[in-house]
Amino acid sequence: MPSYPKNYPFYSWMPKPLGIIILLFFFLPILTVGGVYSVNSTEMMSGLGIISEHIQFANFVTSIGMAAFAPFLYQLVCVRREKMMCIVGFAFMYIFSYICAKTDSVFLLALCSLLTGFLRMVLMMVNLFTLIWYAGGMEATRNITPGLEPKDTAGWNKLDIERCVSQPAVYLFFMILGQSGTALTAWLSFEYEWKYVYYFMMGILLISILLLFITMPNYKFPGRFPINFRKFGNVTAFCISLTCLTYVLVYGKVLDWYDDESIRWATAVSILFAGIFLYMDVTRRSPYVLLDAFKLRTIRMGALLYLLLMVINSSAMFVNVFAGVGMHLDNLQNASLGNWCMVGYAIGAVIAMVLGGKGLHFKYLFAMGFFFLSLSAVFMYFEVQTAGVYERLKYAVIIRATGMMILYALTAAYANQRMPFKYLSTWICIMLTVRMVVGPSIGGAIYTNVLQERQQHYITRYAQNVDLLNPDASTSFLGTVQGMKYQGKSETEARKKGLNIKVNTLPVAAIPRARTLGETDGLFKVVVDADTNKILGCSLFGPETSEIINIVSIVMKMGQEYTFLRDYKFTHPSMSEALNDLMNF
Repeated sequence: MPSYPKNYPFYSWMPKPLGIIILLFFFLPILTVGGVYSVNSTEMMSGLGIISEHIQFANFVTSIGMAAFAPFLYQLVCVRREKMMCIVGFAFMYIFSYICAKTDSVFLLALCSLLTGFLRMVLMMVNLFTLIWYAGGMEATRNITPGLEPKDTAGWNKLDIERCVSQPAVYLFFMILGQSGTALTAWLSFEYEWKYVYYFMMGILLISILLLFITMPNYKFPGRFPINFRKFGNVTAFCISLTCLTYVLVYGKVLDWYDDESIRWATAVSILFAGIFLYMDVTRRSPYVLLDAFKLRTIRMGALLYLLLMVINSSAMFVNVFAGVGMHLDNLQNASLGNWCMVGYAIGAVIAMVLGGKGLHFKYLFAMGFFFLSLSAVFMYFEVQTAGVYERLKYAVIIRATGMMILYALTAAYANQRMPFKYLSTWICIMLTVRMVVGPSIGGAIYTNVLQERQQHYITRYAQNVDLLNPDASTSFLGTVQGMKYQGKSETEARKKGLNIKVNTLPVAAIPRARTLGETDGLFKVVVDADTNKILGCSLFGPETSEIINIVSIVMKMGQEYTFLRDYKFTHPSMSEALNDLMNF
């Protein structure tokens, strides 16, 4: 490794404590992107007028971009040009954030998410290795450089113990920062709107770039840039194959699986590009991933454990459904509840570091992790009630997070046992692919289909024995009828008159307030004269529409353009704020 000035990567006048704070600050825009999709999906659905699967797909595509980076890990962290790499990375993240904030195209949102995920992983790893070197004086690259492996059994044993201690610490660092970013973005989205998350990221990115220019000199890398750009052909094939597979798993339920042509095409394209990827990887002199890594039993078992773990962990969606529909929690309350994960992460990390550092067999540690997951499920079943206070959920959240941290960290440590360093980047790619894309996609597909089947089952049973003579059914029916409100001309009437019109719709499920009320059935529709921008008609089917339709009626009688409602500031969360999105076309 080349030698650099003592205070690298900063100027000599920079105090070390301040330098550490600046490096930690750089993680804020890097990790904030994780909260854009995790807790703000409702607001994004409302703002873009799209279904939740679109947001879920964009989230997974971000993870695909992160996994695609992994084979370049060693080459990039050894470049040691913190200033150059961060300025370029932050600048592109700024551009992608701006596009995501302005676009209403799901395709463009997914593409920018893919590229952002790649940049996020680059910056995260480069910044982490620099922070470890600067704050702790440790050259972390020594444990990933091929050829520097231990030479005897004692050395390997020592390294395995070190990994059992270091892996939980690294995971705890990222999990705490990630959850903090999620809480921050949830607050921004709740208090303002979901686009402000991107605006916040853009502001922090500009501040980060300014700090880079002020505090860091420009160091040149001695020699050629280590990345072979021919590998990006492999990267493209990898991303296309995995993206198509994710499309099938995410949209399968919505599109009725293989009855839909796009699902069939996505499956075929995924298989085709998987074959192209394998061919390119086997035949090229410099492969993207080392496929013989699968010969190692620890890597195979590690990938299987992560797959099992993430399929199980995907069941957390039922907790979110319960909290949102059953307990009527909004996204900010859900995010605040999620903050208790940090307590569980800390407990799990301490358990993993202490017991792993003492050399306790992995089977006992894994059993302990799955025990905590089971205990969390038991607590939810017996102790949490719909009518209870949501704070009781925090105990289940803490217990679950404890088990997840133990399993996350020690599965990685187990897979790394006796592993030659040349396989490390391949393992990270496998791990990220299974843990953040394939496992959650499969788990989500299973659980959403189970949930849909159960809903249909109970609705059918209910309908067989209930009619309008039932007081509850009668009340519900009358409420539905009263919720259907209409004003002005319909689309059909307007077209029969030969008017030049434009039409927009908004599903009630995309309205944050409707989700907190647990009443997500319905549709809002507006018809506007394209020549005068006057509202010709509006139909509202959903909760609280008897009040909202009065607002539209007043605007129509005053002769205001539809943009009046588009730009009006309504309170949040409320049903009336849906008029902002309904009129946004």
